[in-house]
Amino acid sequence: MSNERIILGIDPGTTIMGFGIIKVEQKKMSFLQLNELQLSKYDNHYQKLKIIFERTI
Repeated sequence: MSNERIILGIDPGTTIMGFGIIKVEQKKMSFLQLNELQLSKYDNHYQKLKIIFERTI
C-alpha cells in the first residue's frame, strides 16, 4: 500500500486567490505547483467561482 498523499492548500480571496500543491511520500515532501489567480478584473462572483474551478481542477 502506498503512503503517498497529495495536499492542496488554498488561500481564498475575492481579488487574489493563492494555492499550492505538495506531495508527501513516506517522510519526503515535494513541491508540485504554486500559483495565484488575479480575480479583481471580474465583477461577477459566479464568474470568479468558475475561474477558480477551471484553474485549480
